[in-house]
Amino acid sequence: MLANHSKDKSIVDKVFTVVAKAKEAKEKFGQENVIDATIGVLCNEDAQFVNFKTVSEVYKNLPDNEIAAYASSFSGDPKYLECVKEVVLGKNYGEEFKDSFIDAVATPGGSGAVSNTIWNYVDKGEKILIPDWMWESYKIMSEEFGVKYELYSLFDENGAFNTADFEQKAEKIIEEQGKVLAIINDPCHNPTGYSLSMDEWKELRDFFIKTALKGDIILLNDIAYIDYDFRGEKGAREYMEYFKGLPENVLVIFAFSISKAFTEYGLRVGAQLALSSSKKVTDDFKRANEFSCRSRWSNISRGGMRLFSDIVSNPELFDKLKKERNEYVGLMKERADIFIKEAKEEGIPMCTYRGGFFITVPLGDDTEKIGLELQKENIFTVILEKGLRIAICSVPKRQLHGLPAKIKMVIDRVK
Repeated sequence: MLANHSKDKSIVDKVFTVVAKAKEAKEKFGQENVIDATIGVLCNEDAQFVNFKTVSEVYKNLPDNEIAAYASSFSGDPKYLECVKEVVLGKNYGEEFKDSFIDAVATPGGSGAVSNTIWNYVDKGEKILIPDWMWESYKIMSEEFGVKYELYSLFDENGAFNTADFEQKAEKIIEEQGKVLAIINDPCHNPTGYSLSMDEWKELRDFFIKTALKGDIILLNDIAYIDYDFRGEKGAREYMEYFKGLPENVLVIFAFSISKAFTEYGLRVGAQLALSSSKKVTDDFKRANEFSCRSRWSNISRGGMRLFSDIVSNPELFDKLKKERNEYVGLMKERADIFIKEAKEEGIPMCTYRGGFFITVPLGDDTEKIGLELQKENIFTVILEKGLRIAICSVPKRQLHGLPAKIKMVIDRVK
């Protein structure tokens, strides 16, 4: 009875599968005897889920009708969308980006933002450009819409952003179909923790300007982890300067989410934010994407949007949240420093890490074998196609001490 395009659909989510295995092991052997590096949410040093107190208190005090009612618009409450612009581009975005046109649409998390963008900017049978190290849902969404994908190498031989490969692949796609939608998950890339430097973004800007003469460019900048950048709020957003004054046929879309920034993963609140030198481009963006919002999920959580805008529009509350969040950013840096130092001592390979929830150990064809062997030692990681993802966001420091040595022991055993 399925439609032809749905007959072969089947999904096995590696993350949820291994999370379940880790949970079972903890119940059997005790939490202290299991290293669970699978959970991609913020946890404290007791390995307990963190929900920022500032956020929780505001949400609990919202009026019932603000939580239960429909949103005022399927494209998002106006105050919420204004606050999204301020958080992504800066409080003074109107002045800073005065020569740009900006618009936004509310989506269920960053997933909705990515999904809407692929759907509205790529036709069936066309290609998008995504990194070889990635959040696997990019592939799933592409397949759902009948869209193909081309992989660019995230890293060059020196562990820096592979600008040459990105540019070569993007240019090839433009030659084939007259446009390219490219996804760059930055800063604090999932799953590697890489963040592009200002020089790397400058190179990309130059490429966009030059290549726009050949076809349209849509850059989807997935910024889900931006607030965990060790460079701080301003440093993490400095690269956005390079999005000013781009050609009119270069569109930047930010995929924004409150899941990590506010530790509200289940509320499913996010947005697409478009930045362009052309009003027609942002008008088209709004028109097409709000249609998709209405057809696909109707509207998003009114309470979630109110929660976000109440905090962001209140300087005292917002500062309180930032202070609370920054304590955990500091904790994550301590965790990363422990793992990286010991991994280097053990000679374990690592993808270049600069901040964020995850560190990835690239292991090539032996990845799955090593990942499964680690599970026998009650060490659980997410097994990717070419490496193991270590969620330092959720592993206490005491369990990170000695973890690289245990991984090295298993690597040597398998190889």
